[in-house]
Amino acid sequence: MTTTREFRRGEHVVVIQQSGRPDGPDYVLVHGLGMAHESWDGIAEVLRSSGTVRALDMPGFGDSPQPRKPLSIVESGELLAELLISEGIDGSVLVGHSTGAQIVAETAARHPQLVDRLVLIGPTVNPRERTIAKQTLRFLQDMAVVDPRVLAIGAALYTEAGPRWYAANLRPMIDHRIEAALPLISADTLVIRGEKDKVTPRYWGEEIAALAPHGRLCEVPGRGHDTIITAARQVAELIVRHAAGEPVGRAVTTPAEPLKAVQMNRLSALGWWARDYAYAGARQLAIVVEGRRSPARWRVGDADLPEIVLLPGVYEHWSFLRPLGDALNADGHRVLVVHGMGANRRGIADTAELVARALERVRRPPGPAGRIIVAHSKGGLIGKRLLLDERAEALGIRGLVAVCTPFRGARRARLFRDPSIRALLPSDETIVMLGSAASVNSKIVSVFGTFDPHVPDGSALDGATNVRVPVAGHFRVLAARETLLAIRDGIATLSSDVARHD
Repeated sequence: MTTTREFRRGEHVVVIQQSGRPDGPDYVLVHGLGMAHESWDGIAEVLRSSGTVRALDMPGFGDSPQPRKPLSIVESGELLAELLISEGIDGSVLVGHSTGAQIVAETAARHPQLVDRLVLIGPTVNPRERTIAKQTLRFLQDMAVVDPRVLAIGAALYTEAGPRWYAANLRPMIDHRIEAALPLISADTLVIRGEKDKVTPRYWGEEIAALAPHGRLCEVPGRGHDTIITAARQVAELIVRHAAGEPVGRAVTTPAEPLKAVQMNRLSALGWWARDYAYAGARQLAIVVEGRRSPARWRVGDADLPEIVLLPGVYEHWSFLRPLGDALNADGHRVLVVHGMGANRRGIADTAELVARALERVRRPPGPAGRIIVAHSKGGLIGKRLLLDERAEALGIRGLVAVCTPFRGARRARLFRDPSIRALLPSDETIVMLGSAASVNSKIVSVFGTFDPHVPDGSALDGATNVRVPVAGHFRVLAARETLLAIRDGIATLSSDVARHD
């Protein structure tokens, strides 16, 4: 027997479709953007034989009336928590699909006492593709594997919600950062994705499972983002097993695919070397046109945002990173550079000391935002050395976003006679020391591409947030929009960590 009732908080109404038996788990199902409780019909049919199923229509979708404006994902998560309390559920199995996964993740992170198990199906939004245009493209690509049943259900539900309400809810979906909530989740978490899901690519599914402290990943063969409809029974059986405490899928401690070195043939690799050095050469020559002085506008920014300290790589003047500085300043950050580093050929420890003294001479930013270092290559090693410095707190250094940094050293440095490059060998004393100092790794976001000719062993760092962008190169990767988006997300993640700890 299925019953329907409403949960209301002010103008926000959630319609609950309840069925099943009372002597099992409490399954609570939250749909994705534009969908409603009907999208769970196939899964609910299986789940109701083992427990109580509550399939929801979130505000403005399905049978729930539209409020004046959409809720943020955090607000939706809080509304869901109030619903669980009202229903007397203190050990739910929360299940969310797509945007619904973002909502249930927030509930689980903020109200751990209400959630026993968590299931994230096709979770959004991939941080490397956090734009409406890119998400629309991925959705259209996923349509290539869509079943006619999905088209029929989706068309009816999207029409019912209306294009304006659907569009209004896009921005909260894009703005939310599920990666900030995942590390706070204490519930056992199962991530499910369709093997062919373009909206939730495998590397993102693996990163989600890795970020959740008790995360596991399972893939449904041959299915896309619509897996809750096209593989309803299989997905439901996975949920039931997870609710029973079985170790479904595989544990993911480090995202596998983003960290793999991409195999290239020799000709392709040489082509990337050439393009990489062409970009580096152009940036080195740009100093003639752009000058050696940092722009005056970089000294102005939002006091609530962290101050950015740019640290270039070896043989790079600070101006090598000028495009990044311009973009981050346009975002509202004040941007600092350290004059006197020259081409950054000094030792890592000596340069870190130079930077620390320079920062001591500059007024520390007011408020908790502090400073975040954005660095390239060797600059990331200098940044980590600064994080280990006992003065880091006094200097306001909150974290490091490092691009293409050889945290484990660079074995190809042996091909060079220059001591400043050979100092990057994996056997170098400073490299070994920095590698063994893992206490600050949680304050580091390491960004790297698919192929790095200078750091062939990769830039992944245990305990850090590792982000692979779909761009090749060691220098050219700096010019990619995907890298800028990853850096912005890294800054936001580190800033939110500071806010939580404060």
